[in-house]
Amino acid sequence: MDHKSPVAQQDLLTVQTVLAAVVYILRPVVLLVYYIALYLAIAVVSLAKLLYAPIGFLLQPVVYLLRFLLACTLTPFRLLTLYIYLGIAALIGLGIGLAMRYLYQSLTGALHLDRTTQLPPARSAKEYREAKLWKKEQAFAPNLTSATHSPGQLSSAYFSTSDGMSKTRRGKGLLDQTITEEMESDY
Repeated sequence: MDHKSPVAQQDLLTVQTVLAAVVYILRPVVLLVYYIALYLAIAVVSLAKLLYAPIGFLLQPVVYLLRFLLACTLTPFRLLTLYIYLGIAALIGLGIGLAMRYLYQSLTGALHLDRTTQLPPARSAKEYREAKLWKKEQAFAPNLTSATHSPGQLSSAYFSTSDGMSKTRRGKGLLDQTITEEMESDY
């Protein structure tokens, strides 16, 4: 039992009538705008599909380059666990290395193994050449004064092919020994 005044009911009826008229008038306009927008969107999508293949083909190197750069940029973030592992390993290695150095220095100092004597100074290049020349002169000097030969000629069979080698080369151990092969035939 609604007890509204007749004027209020009349005003309510007028507002409803006006709204109904607006809805009936605007509905076709709204539908027209909706369908125009829908067909326009379909046309744009169709045009985009038509142009996608050639544009996609032309932009393919750029797309691959951007994907590669993105993959290269994101790679270090995937290896974060490895970086942590290697960092801890480096710190442990550094600590152990420093401990070994300190232990070595302590032991050499305690056992007096550190070298306090200085080495003799090294020879200069001139002194080295002079010593080498002197040794060479000493090596050839006994040959000139060793034995006197008779004025006669010696036969060529007397000399061996290795006579000249023995005076110029000094023995260096096993490397100077000749390995003779046996002349056996398997036939």
